[in-house]
Parts: sequence; C-alpha cells; structure tokens
Amino acid sequence: MLSKAKQIIRAQLVQGLSVSSCQVAIAMALTLGVFPILGCSTPMNMIAGFRFKLNQPIIQFFNYLAAPLKLLLILPFIRLGEWLFQAEPFRLSLTEFSARFFADMTTTSTEFFWTFVHAIIAWCMCAPLIYGCLLILTKPLIKRLSRSLSS
Repeated sequence: MLSKAKQIIRAQLVQGLSVSSCQVAIAMALTLGVFPILGCSTPMNMIAGFRFKLNQPIIQFFNYLAAPLKLLLILPFIRLGEWLFQAEPFRLSLTEFSARFFADMTTTSTEFFWTFVHAIIAWCMCAPLIYGCLLILTKPLIKRLSRSLSS
C-alpha cells in the first residue's frame, strides 16, 4: 500500500512538466486562484489538475501565490456583478462581513446569497480573458526558464 502511495505521489510530481503543460497549469491556477469565494480555489485547482493531467505542485504553488490578489479582487467582482444585475450595492467592509460570517455562517450566507452569485458570475465572465492573457504572458517566461535550466 505504501509503494502504491509513493507511485501516485511521484507521478503527480513529474506529470505535466512540458513547456505547454506548465503554461496551462500556471494560467489555470492563477485564474481559478482568484475565484471570489474563499476556500473554493484549492479544490477547484486540484480537480482541474487531475482532469487535465497537470502538475499538482505547480498548480497549488501558483494558487497560493494568487491569494493576495484574490482578496484584492473580491470587491471588484462583487461590484461588476452588481452592475450587471443592477443590484443593491454590498455595503459592508470585508472585515465586517468576515466577522458576521464567522459569527453565524448560515444566516450570513443566506442573507448575502445573491451577492455571492453576482461575484461568481462576474468572475465567470472575466475568467476566459484572465486565462487567455495569462496563457500568452507565461509562454515566453517558461521558455526562457526552461532554456536557462537546460544550459
């Protein structure tokens, strides 16, 4: 059983290390990493990595690297969603919202359900553009890195 676990771990470490696979892994990890609902990006990245046979360590590294950017983008995604749906503006600061959320998750989630939906839809609209830009930007960087590592 231990040898089977070692084989699985080894396969995940060496899987998807070509230039194009690394490029896709980084772009996907950063795109999913800014998903506006906390706690969702890690499982989303893990599932995407398994589904597309990408390198899990690369995906999770860049997912965690995206965490500060995620926090910066939550409010813009909410605002874009509100604008799209002509919804009432979300009036709490993220600090106030977090305090309320952790005090009573069920009530807060119910109360702000549509705010979450607006943010998710805004992210869904932006995700292809984010992914495409990252795919274009990462290619020359990965090629340069792979050349310097092979020299």
